[in-house]
Amino acid sequence: MITLIADPRFIDVILALVAVEAVGLLGVRKLSGAGPAPLGFLCTLLAGAFLLLALRFALAGASAYAIAGCLALGLVAHLADLSLRWSPASANDAQSTIGKQTAIAQARPKAAPSAPGRGSRVRA
Repeated sequence: MITLIADPRFIDVILALVAVEAVGLLGVRKLSGAGPAPLGFLCTLLAGAFLLLALRFALAGASAYAIAGCLALGLVAHLADLSLRWSPASANDAQSTIGKQTAIAQARPKAAPSAPGRGSRVRA
């Protein structure tokens, strides 16, 4: 089992599966219009693919420059993914969900108690 994992060709199979995943997700997005935003998931897949490529180069005995280059490109893809996901903090983000629910409940006016309906046994 360890010889299979240590074989660089095993990483090639995983990289091929990553490519199939990317094409499949892009195809589903094109056909149905549903699914994740293409730029976001492509950045995520690229970051992982560069890490796998760095591992493949390390297992194959490639130069340290090739490995470092893959790691650097993986970092760039990861930072691009983070920048797409990052949203600026707003004043509402500072409150917890419980605090938001409490504020909403306090902002709503309370309904006046309803008068007893006809046929009610309560007499005023």
